[in-house]
Amino acid sequence: MSNTKTCNTTSLISSCGKHCTGQLSRLFFTVFCFSFTSPAFAFSPTSNLEELIYAAIGSAIVSLIAMVVVLIKLKISLLPRLLAMLVTPVLVFPLCMAGSMGMGYIAHEIKQYQQEQDAAHIASVEEDAWQHNFLRINACEGNHALLQSELASGRHQIENKLRALNECVLPQADAQALRILLQDAVSNDKDGRAYCTYLPPVLQSMNTVLLDVFVEQKLSLACTSPKYAYVPDTSKVAPAWWDILNDGQITSDTKDTDRLLTILRYLQAHNVDMKIVANDRSLLTIAMESGKVDLVLFALDAGVDPYAIPENDSMLSPQQIWTLQRFGYADAGPIAYSEADQKRIQSHLREMNSKEAASLAQKLPLKGGLAAAKDGGAGLLAYLIKSSNNMRELNRAGRDLIDVYAQTSPAVLDVLDRLNDQQLRDFICPDASNRGDDIDNSNGHALYARAVSAENQALVNFFKRRKMPETCPGMPRQEQ
Repeated sequence: MSNTKTCNTTSLISSCGKHCTGQLSRLFFTVFCFSFTSPAFAFSPTSNLEELIYAAIGSAIVSLIAMVVVLIKLKISLLPRLLAMLVTPVLVFPLCMAGSMGMGYIAHEIKQYQQEQDAAHIASVEEDAWQHNFLRINACEGNHALLQSELASGRHQIENKLRALNECVLPQADAQALRILLQDAVSNDKDGRAYCTYLPPVLQSMNTVLLDVFVEQKLSLACTSPKYAYVPDTSKVAPAWWDILNDGQITSDTKDTDRLLTILRYLQAHNVDMKIVANDRSLLTIAMESGKVDLVLFALDAGVDPYAIPENDSMLSPQQIWTLQRFGYADAGPIAYSEADQKRIQSHLREMNSKEAASLAQKLPLKGGLAAAKDGGAGLLAYLIKSSNNMRELNRAGRDLIDVYAQTSPAVLDVLDRLNDQQLRDFICPDASNRGDDIDNSNGHALYARAVSAENQALVNFFKRRKMPETCPGMPRQEQ
């Protein structure tokens, strides 16, 4: 009898356990399936952060529902049921978050794929329409009479006209088709500059036969670059012909350079101002940056001023760019000039005066300081000192011409050692008129004091050997 009762009890417990386990399994399977409905919170077009917030809200709601379901439906005693209810969010929330974000990602990918397919279809339709466009057909086939008739109809926007120019007229160098396009532009012109829309692509082709069409119709070749089409004062912006210098036309190929010079000489012969300065840049600035000797010499022979110091403190004059290149400055563009090329360029330039040397010295900290030169700046520093007649003016910025936080090369120290005591004192002390009102802060501009603060032992030892004062006149002594 006892054995029978024991077996019945065991069987009951086992049956109950299986029943409860089955209920929990069905519950969590239901929650698992339900969790994939929570991405509805994240399907709207939102940012990733908003989508995450919506998914968390959805997961929290599902977790609360699961807790209520566990409390009501689970047929076990109260305490285990409460514990199961409290544990439910730990399992349900991350499951719902994973389902929500996963479904959100899938939905996003599907939507993006659909958008790409739609865009490809629209592009295909538009391309097909363009291929059957009579303007394109007549331009590409060279049917000038029908091309003129199409333009006269007024059905075509400027975008299609430009596309016909680029795809048909320029590759075929069809001067007559270009002439018809220009005549159409002039006949419908309101401000006298509508033809300028066609000039930049023709300049990029570097075909003088096509440029002749502009000249024969007495149209100026000095249009503004399309990058500045909406700038009211066109005298202060780059001309369109600069784009052939800036848009990758200057390559290492000598033939490309020769073609470019041919175009520039053509423009010069047709009264285009080669000396124009826009936004502190000029043809010579661009030429210096390109490293093309023949282009540099052309700009100099054309009369571009190499000495005009830009108003923008961060920009350099052509002469300053050239000076940095001469001394192997890393941030001054191509520096692979041969000795013969250097002599050819320098023969067209004078050496720097004191004002120009001081201007370059003040801008050097923005370019990396003397240390950016190939020899640590020794040659450049010696040249600036030689060009200057005022050491205080030369080192007026007083802060980073010599970077005290970088290792000072023996060659730089040797250049400084050639200065007499008065020159060296003037060099290491800032100009009193440029120190500002804050005397305590200005003490930091003194080169000796900065070297001590930066623990630049090479500079400190040099100044000690030369018996230089650690502080400058009018500045408080720095506390040790």
